[in-house]
Amino acid sequence: SGDFSVDWSLVQPGVARFARVCSYDRAGAGWSELGPRPRTMHQVAWELRTLLEKAGERPPYVLVGHSSGGWLVRVFRSAYPADVIGVVLCESGDERALFTVKDDKKVALVEAATGQALPAIKTSDPLRDTDIPPRFRSMIEAQVKDLAPHANDPPRDKLPADAQRMRTWSISQVKHHIVNDNPFAAEEMAALLAERTTKKHALGDMPLVVLTRGGTEREAAENPAGEEKRKSNQVSLVALSRVGKQVVASRSGHHIPLDEPELVITAIRDVLAVLRK
Repeated sequence: SGDFSVDWSLVQPGVARFARVCSYDRAGAGWSELGPRPRTMHQVAWELRTLLEKAGERPPYVLVGHSSGGWLVRVFRSAYPADVIGVVLCESGDERALFTVKDDKKVALVEAATGQALPAIKTSDPLRDTDIPPRFRSMIEAQVKDLAPHANDPPRDKLPADAQRMRTWSISQVKHHIVNDNPFAAEEMAALLAERTTKKHALGDMPLVVLTRGGTEREAAENPAGEEKRKSNQVSLVALSRVGKQVVASRSGHHIPLDEPELVITAIRDVLAVLRK
């Protein structure tokens, strides 16, 4: 959720050797201007589809999403099924791992869903920099002073020097820190969870690779029960497709594209190989 195109700098050149590959900055991230509010995942998916159309990148696509990008890939596929023929989920997020406060109690975000309808997609009226309230801007600017020096802490220190400079610049932008405000997250997460728990093989026979970290991060070591739950969730994602498969990145933490980019490259190659057959 805090990454942008340069975080794929170790993966994209490898994929370019055997396929046309594109990365982009979501609205507000990297070089992109802010987008319309609210920032629902369906809004983000529509913006990506519009970008691809205007760039002349014709479907169908193999979509690759890391972390929260895994949710966006699934929302895109659900909204535009004819446009997607293959998926790689890289350390994809778990809908049940997000929490909120309801009636003064901590509850899973999906349990806060009320069934309210999502707002219509906005095709204009993006948030302008001048629309950010001064008090809010001051708070972000104060945080940026602490965050910017750590923009390339491990594992991002593995990125090329140019990419690291770009990350430091992007992290210092106020707009970078307001790209994920989604008041409808509970509704969208509940829909994603329902898709994979009430419908067997929601992706049918679509080629799918689920990349899962094998390295034990500090948080996992401190919470073994949570780690087992995470592993179980990653396995359940494989069942989205009848032909889904899981690959465990034994030397990786959460950022597999940085720790073991060759595994991401191979996963994309494998999906394409199936499709080309």
